[in-house]
Amino acid sequence: MSTTELKIPFPSERLDALRFFMEKKEQTVEQELMDYLNKTYERLVPANVREYVESRLEQASSQEQAPLQEQIPEPQQAPVQRERQPRTSRRQREQALAEASPSPEVQSEAEAPAEEEAQGMTMSM
Repeated sequence: MSTTELKIPFPSERLDALRFFMEKKEQTVEQELMDYLNKTYERLVPANVREYVESRLEQASSQEQAPLQEQIPEPQQAPVQRERQPRTSRRQREQALAEASPSPEVQSEAEAPAEEEAQGMTMSM
């Protein structure tokens, strides 16, 4: 997970006084600002966007926890090439479907009327 450091100008004297009184309450300026940013984030960012961001943060943290060897591919390995399947024509695909589908005798009674209706509506090129 990456983080961004925010820098804002603030008068040094005021910061010193703030830190002095926060120490008495066992608080820090950084923690107080972090709490404020989190509350502002939850108030302004829609819930579905926050859910998406959280899922991305979880993915990033799980990838950081993976062993280093799994993250860095070895340079000696050749890229994996996928074999391409030969192209089939429409007729070949239709024949394969016809061979894979059950014979008309096996079809149930419910399927038969739907097939009869569709027989007159074939289209060819």
